[in-house]
Amino acid sequence: MPRRGHSTTIGKFAKLHQNRRASEIRVLGEMLRREQCTQPNQGPEALAAREGVEAR
Repeated sequence: MPRRGHSTTIGKFAKLHQNRRASEIRVLGEMLRREQCTQPNQGPEALAAREGVEAR
């Protein structure tokens, strides 16, 4: 019976690739959140106006 999962060479490469991709997505998400928080027009009025536009 052949070996399956992460114990195989291909599985190890797949796990490495998946972990790297998840890490990149996490970093991009954190950068996006920081960028959104540093924008000067992030008061409650701006958020309410934006939600009103998106609801249409």
